[in-house]
Amino acid sequence: MIAAIPYSDRLISTDLNVGVLYYVALSGISTIGIVLGGWASNNKYALLGGMRSAAQMISYEIPLVISVVGVVMMTGSMNLNRIVEGQAGGFWHWNFLPQIIGFVVFIIAAVSELNRTPFDLPEAESELVAGYHVEYSGFRFAFFMLAEYVYVFAIAGLTTTLFLGGWHAPFTFLDFIPGLIWFLLKFSFMVFFLFWIRATAPRIRVDQLMGLGWKVLLPLALVNIFVTAIYMAIAM
Repeated sequence: MIAAIPYSDRLISTDLNVGVLYYVALSGISTIGIVLGGWASNNKYALLGGMRSAAQMISYEIPLVISVVGVVMMTGSMNLNRIVEGQAGGFWHWNFLPQIIGFVVFIIAAVSELNRTPFDLPEAESELVAGYHVEYSGFRFAFFMLAEYVYVFAIAGLTTTLFLGGWHAPFTFLDFIPGLIWFLLKFSFMVFFLFWIRATAPRIRVDQLMGLGWKVLLPLALVNIFVTAIYMAIAM
């Protein structure tokens, strides 16, 4: 997933025409690994953690994907490089302003996809004794943690690319600073935000978690698509 993210106009490792679709498809595979990890442990607590994780990740994958559709509609492409190029000319052209609803839905759904506080129900230590990876130690446990934190960096990079202008400067008079520097600054801010949320917010109940995903985020993501379509029809 990290290979598909354009870091600057001169540092694009993989220029895919379906970059957004590729990213979403790969991120969905992580659900299978967690469910199989919990089931293969032959432990009822691990199995409960795996099942709870599957329900959560599938539920929040849907609003996460739909929230990106508005960006794809405005850009007219699923190519991540073109999405960044469409945000040139100052921060008022960045997608988080016209797509503020989609941006909020994306951030909330992304935190849940990462299984991080306040949505860390799959690992709920006080309830499920660490959840799906309770029976793992050594390098097997390290692989679970490695995948989780790589996903943190991947989501931070995708957020920077889709909504925060990628490598573009917030003001045109700052264009002399290399694009890679701007990307790393925005990327670092998003990583800090994810860690800050984990250290600040309390865990929510599982019924609140599922209700938020299906009753709030999914309708908001659909409303964002309709609003974007109306805006494009009027603007064009």
